[in-house]
Amino acid sequence: MTKWTLGYRYPIALTISLAPALIPMMVQAAPFEAPPATGILDSLCYDYVPKIEKPASDQDANAQPVEVDADRLEAKQGGTAVYEGDVKVRQGVRKFDSDYAQLDQKSRDVIAIGNIYYNDGQVTVTSDKTLKSNLDTKNSELEEGKYQVHGSPVRGFAKRVVMTNNNQNITMEGAQYTTCPPGQEVWTLKAGSIDIDQKEVFGEAWNASLWLYDYPVFYFPYINFPIKDERKTGLLYPGYKQSSSNGMDITQPFYWNIAPNYDATITSRFMDKRGLMEQVEFRYMPDPAHTGTLYFENLADDKQYSPSNPSLAGLSDGHRYLMNVRHGSALMDGSLRFGIDYTQVRDKDYNYFNDFSPQVGTQVDSQLQQSFTAGYYQHNWNLTSEVRRYQILSPYALLPHEMLPRIDYNYYQQGKWFDLAWNSELTKFGYDSGSAATLQAGERYTATRLHLAPTLTVPLVDAPGYYLTSQYKLMFTSYNQEVPDNLVSQDRSRFTDADSKQLTLKEGTITRTLPSFRLKGGVNFDRPLDWYDGKGTQTLEPEFQYLYIPYKNQDEIGIYDSTTTRQDYYSLFSDRRFAGLDRISDANRVTVGLTSRVYDNVGDERLRLAVAQAFEMTPPKVRLYPSNPESTNARSLLSFEGDARITDEWFAHAGTQYDTSEGEFTAGNGAVEYRTGKLTTQVNYRYIKDGNLDYRYPTNTALAEDLSQAGLVMMAPIADQWQMYGGYYRDIKQDVNIDRKIGVKYDSCCWSINMSLEWHNQPDNVTLKPTSEKVIGLQFEMKGLGSVGTGGRSVTLDTELLPYVRPFNLKGQQ
Repeated sequence: MTKWTLGYRYPIALTISLAPALIPMMVQAAPFEAPPATGILDSLCYDYVPKIEKPASDQDANAQPVEVDADRLEAKQGGTAVYEGDVKVRQGVRKFDSDYAQLDQKSRDVIAIGNIYYNDGQVTVTSDKTLKSNLDTKNSELEEGKYQVHGSPVRGFAKRVVMTNNNQNITMEGAQYTTCPPGQEVWTLKAGSIDIDQKEVFGEAWNASLWLYDYPVFYFPYINFPIKDERKTGLLYPGYKQSSSNGMDITQPFYWNIAPNYDATITSRFMDKRGLMEQVEFRYMPDPAHTGTLYFENLADDKQYSPSNPSLAGLSDGHRYLMNVRHGSALMDGSLRFGIDYTQVRDKDYNYFNDFSPQVGTQVDSQLQQSFTAGYYQHNWNLTSEVRRYQILSPYALLPHEMLPRIDYNYYQQGKWFDLAWNSELTKFGYDSGSAATLQAGERYTATRLHLAPTLTVPLVDAPGYYLTSQYKLMFTSYNQEVPDNLVSQDRSRFTDADSKQLTLKEGTITRTLPSFRLKGGVNFDRPLDWYDGKGTQTLEPEFQYLYIPYKNQDEIGIYDSTTTRQDYYSLFSDRRFAGLDRISDANRVTVGLTSRVYDNVGDERLRLAVAQAFEMTPPKVRLYPSNPESTNARSLLSFEGDARITDEWFAHAGTQYDTSEGEFTAGNGAVEYRTGKLTTQVNYRYIKDGNLDYRYPTNTALAEDLSQAGLVMMAPIADQWQMYGGYYRDIKQDVNIDRKIGVKYDSCCWSINMSLEWHNQPDNVTLKPTSEKVIGLQFEMKGLGSVGTGGRSVTLDTELLPYVRPFNLKGQQ
C-alpha cells in the first residue's frame, strides 16, 4: 500500500510512550516507538530532555556483551544470586542501576529494589520501589515508576506497570502524562488504567481526566490514543469564535481514517445567528502521481434569509452551499500533467464568501474561477491547455469571457549568438448566458483567436559591465468574431466611437499583423565607499530601451482578456502597454532609467534607488475601448522605487508615480519598519488616484474616489512570556476605519492562550455598503496534547482584510 503523505490528523488523544525495557540478564523488553516531539526542544524550555542515543553499531542490542558490577555478590543455596550495593549493569547504550537485585537461577525470576534506574537511549525510567520480572516469560511488574522519553518533552508517572506477552502488552495503573518541564506542570492527563499493545497502532485508557494545576477540568470515561505516527478515526478538537454576523460560531470536526491513502473530515459548524452547516472534506491519493480533494459544505436554512434582506435578495430560500474539487495528476515522469480547480456556490448567492469565509476556491475581482488544465512539458518546448469558466459573485459585474478552451504551444532554442522563441495560442472565448447578471439585458460578443509570435533575440554586446541586446518579433493574430444584434448595453456603449457614434465591433474574420523591434542596453559603474569599514560599494546603472511597433486600428476587435497594465519602473521597460493580446499598442518610445545600489562589506544590498521615464516620439493611438480618448501625453509617468536597510533593525520602502505634465502624483506607497528580537512595528501608506468609475461596477460611485490609506501594525513583547500584536488601517480620504485588530498571547513551555479582537468592514457585494464586523477569537493550547479554539497557534500581523507585507526586496537581506 502506498504510504500516505498528505498530512496527519489526530483525534482527541492521549499520546503516552513508555518503554522501560531492561537488558538481558535482568529483563528483556523491546521499547515501542515514541511519538514525535511535541515542540521545539529549545534550551530555555527543554534543556532537561535527554537526547536519543543509538547503538554505535548495527549489531543487535541483545547480542552486546553484558557487564555487571556491584559492591557485593552472594550465591545462596537453591541457585539464587544476590547483588547488593550500587548494582550497575551495562549492555551497549543500555544502563540499569539499583540498590539490590536478586536472580533465582531455577525460576529465572528477578527482583530489583531501591533506586531503580533504566536508560536504553530511547526512554529513562526511575523508581524507588520494586521491579519483578522473569527472564523466560519476559513478564515484568514495576511499582511507582517515573518515565522520560528521549528527544521529546513527554514524561509522566505510573503507580504500577505490568508487561506481559514478551513485553508486547503493557498495562499502566494510575498513570500520568505531561509535556511541561518539571516544577511547571500546568496541565496533566491522568488515567486510572492504560493498556498498550505494541503490535497495534493505538492504545486504550479508562477513567481519564485532564487537570489544570490541581483542578480537574475534563473527564474521559474511555479514550484511545496513537502510540505510533499514524492516523485514527475520531473527534478532532473543536473550534470557537464569536462574530457580529454569525454570532457564536462553533465547529466540531470528526476525522474518518478510511484507508492509508483515503480519509475524510466531517465537520458540524453551528452558528447561532444562521443555523447548522455541515462540511465534508474527502482526500484521496490512489497513487503518488494522483492526488485530490473533494469539499462540500451545506447550510439548509440560513436564519438571516428573508425576501426583504437585500444581501440575500437573489435567493429564493435560505438554502446555501459550496462545492470544491481539486485534483492534480502527473504522468510520464511529470512530463504530462493535469489539474482541476473547480469551486461553485449556489447561483446568485453573491455574499457566500463574505459571510462564511471558506478556505477553498480561487476568487479574483468577485469572480470565482473554475479551471481545468493539461500540459505536456519537455526541455525546450511545451504544449498546454486550459478550460476556464467563472461564477460571478456580484449582480453588477459584467460576465467575463470564458476560455473554452485555450491551447498554447511554446518553443525555445538558445544558439551561440541568438535566442529563438515561438509562442502561439488558440483560444475560443464564450460566456455562460444562463447566469447573466441583473444589469445585463442582451448577449455578449464571442470569438475564436489564433495568435502566433516568433521572436528572435540577438545580443549585440555582452561584456562585464555593459550590454546591448536587440529583439525582433512578428505578431500575427486572427479573430473569428461573432457580434449579436441584441448586444448587451455595456458593450454597446464601450465600442461606440465617440465621433461617428457607430458600433466598431466587426462580425467575421479580423486579422492583425504587427512587427516589433526592441533595442535595450545598459552600463554598470561601481565605486568603493567609506561606509561599512571602508569596504562598501556603490553602483550606478543607467539603462535605456527603444521600442517600435507600428500603429494599427484595433477598435473592431472585442476585449476578451486584456486590460491596462499598472505602470511602475519595470513595466516601462516592457514591450506591452496592455495585458493580454486583444490590444497591441503602437510604440515609438525611448525609455531611460537609472538604478543605484549600495552593498555593505559582506556583499549584502543595503540600498536600492531606481527612477525611470518613457518619452513618446509619437503618442500612442491604440485605445482599450473606442469610447476612451486617445493619449496625448508625450511622456509617461515618472516612476520611482526605493528600498533601504538603514541599519540591522530599520527598513524603509517608497514607490511613486508622478505625472510630470499635470504636476501631480497619481500613485504612491511607502513603509517604514523596525525589527529587533520579538519586536516588529511597521507604518505604511498607499495612494492611488482613481478619478474614473470602475467599469465592472457601474452603479458604485464610491469607487470614483481616490484611494488614500494608512496603516500601522505591531508585534511587541510586554513581559517574558506575554506578547501583544495588532493592526490598524484607515482610509484617510473617506474618513473611515478599514480594519482594526488587537491581540495578546501568553506562551509558556507547556501551554499558551491567545486572545484577539478585530473590527473590520465586511463587504457586501449586493448593497455595496460594507457593514462593521466584530470578531472575537480565543485559543487555549496544551503543548503536546492539543488545542481548543480559534485564532491560530502562531501570532500573525495579518488582518481579516489586509495581509502583512514586507515590501523590502534587497539581495542578501535576512
